[in-house]
Amino acid sequence: KWKKLYPLVLLAITTGARRSELMKLTWSDICLKKNLAYLKTSKNHEPRTLPLTNSVCRELLKLDRHHQLVFHSDRIPSKPYDFTKLWKKALRKAEINDFRFHDLRHTCASYLAQGGASLLEIAEILGHRQIQMTKRYAHLCITHKKQLISKHFGNME
Repeated sequence: KWKKLYPLVLLAITTGARRSELMKLTWSDICLKKNLAYLKTSKNHEPRTLPLTNSVCRELLKLDRHHQLVFHSDRIPSKPYDFTKLWKKALRKAEINDFRFHDLRHTCASYLAQGGASLLEIAEILGHRQIQMTKRYAHLCITHKKQLISKHFGNME
């Protein structure tokens, strides 16, 4: 029923942004020409830039831009939309159990780690100030570590 759920989920998976960060996004925070979104403040009280994929930009272009907030409430446009019920309904329909919106942030980090991103790169994308938060994805970086070791020491005898 809420046509913004798909763009919101796609944005969460591809940026690793927190729910609160996404719900505060305004149209003035987004530059579709540069494929970027600017977070004025994050959980760590620091600004952050989110690179946007082409698919996210295409989805955002489909949305109305008549209100300041990207994901605004229909009743009170100055407030974010509460999509909790729709989220739970979508999970039930997809037969997905025990999954929170925040898990999309973990999904982003896991995909990055499996794709060869370093822990430092993942930390930067997620906005972690301390690398300790990112170390939970270290076990997924094995392929990248193997390639790195092989590249640098593969011919050593």
